[in-house]
Amino acid sequence: CIGMAYLIAPAVFAQRDLREKNGYLRCATELDLGNGERDEGLVYIATAENAAFLGPAPEAEIARHIAASSGPSGPNRDYLLQLAAALRDLDAHDPHVFEVERHLVDLLARERRADGH
Repeated sequence: CIGMAYLIAPAVFAQRDLREKNGYLRCATELDLGNGERDEGLVYIATAENAAFLGPAPEAEIARHIAASSGPSGPNRDYLLQLAAALRDLDAHDPHVFEVERHLVDLLARERRADGH
């Protein structure tokens, strides 16, 4: 996984646990920080047992589901668009994420045109 590791205060976990409460598990894992450095970290993961897991589906169907979904933290579309942007910033290529994003962007553009915007 390509990403960032942050050193956070224990009090931050209350907010993180709330954000990730929809079936995500908080797990300890060893992190490879580069240059031979390793440390323990915590990650949130979702498994197929997650109640919100859509299951195998074509990217276009996933995009439709994301476009229509939101939670206490906001619209799911915002999360996907920010994830795709962050992956590009990291120069990380994830064909699945980018294909779902492409379908979502097309869907949102069609919705705007239908609304006269």
